[in-house]
Parts: sequence; structure tokens; C-alpha cells
Amino acid sequence: MTVNSIVVGAIVYLRDENGRILLQRRRSGLFKGYVGLPGGKIEFGEDIVDAALRELREETGLKGFRASASGVYSEVNFDNQSTSNHFVLFVIRAGAYEGNLLETTPEGQNFWMHEEDIDSLERVLPDLFFVLDAINRAPFVESLRRYNDGNQTYVVTSDGRRYPKQR
Repeated sequence: MTVNSIVVGAIVYLRDENGRILLQRRRSGLFKGYVGLPGGKIEFGEDIVDAALRELREETGLKGFRASASGVYSEVNFDNQSTSNHFVLFVIRAGAYEGNLLETTPEGQNFWMHEEDIDSLERVLPDLFFVLDAINRAPFVESLRRYNDGNQTYVVTSDGRRYPKQR
């Protein structure tokens, strides 16, 4: 990604029959090693829901159904106090799926996890915590600022809420 560009993407929020959330540990790219929701860039002219379901299928092998937009957020990333990148992400909730989960793909390692256990993982994208909170207030529109000072990474909403929450 080049500086002074905005990446527009879609991520998928999906739960299985046991209430676990589908997650992915990234294998490459800007957030290599971090855990987040599966998703990717929206192609020019592509519908946001179609883009999210395409990414879900490509990255996990699952075919999503009954999907709709739950919210959108802008995330400007700051590394050592300078702007490093900017994303606009649509959050798409899929209500059902079929197929078998591909545990490993070129994009990452895919797995299901109960929400209350996510805090125990290392290297979780901070916007995941925001999405898990915001999904229950859908529809939502938010502006996030992501900070990475070398020791920690976190996001702050326009009204000052911080994710992950400080302990």
C-alpha cells in the first residue's frame, strides 16, 4: 500500500452453531501474525456484501448466506505519531454458511473461537475488539485512530473509547 491512499475493504462477522466467531491469523501483509476477521479489498464496481462473501469463500472455503451490512468504520493508522495508512472497512454479518473450514490458506490460519476467549490470544488487531462491541449496536458508523508505539497497538473511537480496553 502506498502512503496517501485509502484502502476500501469488507470484513465478515460469522458465528457457528456453537456461538464461536470465525477468526483468521494473517500469514502475510501489513498485519502479518495478527488475528482479525476474514476479509479483504473491495474490487471496483463490486457490491460490498458480494465482496465480503467472495473474500470469505476465497480465504476460508465457506460460502456465506443471509448477509447484510452491519456497519462501517474508517481507521487511520499512526506509527510513532505519523500516519502510516488508512482503511475504510464495511462490516458484513453473515447469518449462515455452508462448507468445511479450510484451516490454512495463503491468507492465514482460520479458526473458530468463543468471544470471551479472544482476549487470551497474542497479537489481536485492536479493531476486532471494536467490531465485537459495535456489532451489537448495528448499524454503526465510526471513525477510529489506530496507534502503534512499538509496545502496544490500540484504537480510539471519535468519542474516546479505547480498544482493547485498558486493564
